[in-house]
Amino acid sequence: MVKKVIVCLFMCGSIVFAGQIILPGNFKADFRQTVTNPSKKVIHYSGKVLFSDRSHLKWIYRKPTSKEVCTDGKEVLVIDHDLEQVSAYRIEKGFDLSHIIQQAKPYKENIYITEYSGRQYTLKTDKKGHLESVAYYDDLDNKVQILFKKMQYGKGAIRADRMQCNYPADYDVIRG
Repeated sequence: MVKKVIVCLFMCGSIVFAGQIILPGNFKADFRQTVTNPSKKVIHYSGKVLFSDRSHLKWIYRKPTSKEVCTDGKEVLVIDHDLEQVSAYRIEKGFDLSHIIQQAKPYKENIYITEYSGRQYTLKTDKKGHLESVAYYDDLDNKVQILFKKMQYGKGAIRADRMQCNYPADYDVIRG
């Protein structure tokens, strides 16, 4: 009888665990971002993304333009290498990927939904609970979908110097 209870508890625990998105200490991935405006015009972006320490994100865009976007959840720095320009902004409502993932509720198999800062997010995972995609509508009613490939989950933080956006001293800097 005790053996059956232990097996039942283990199975129930596995089911609950399988119904959650695994939040790593960090991850690295290639990404493909598709932005579709209300007129159905589509723009594709691709590059690499790094996530660390629950709120640090670094997006390295390679196509169609070369730029980097770094945030610590409080400030965002956008470096446009084609324009040789840097834009720095304070974020009133920080983007908290950790919170979005933790609050996501199962919708269908491997699909989760959540609301954050008045915006609904749809997240998709692989069978292991690793993040595969994020979709939402932005402030301009553009449909944004981000697909992650070659996802590598890690423990602990990524070195701080790898999360920084560095730029040449001769770039124009705009603070907002």
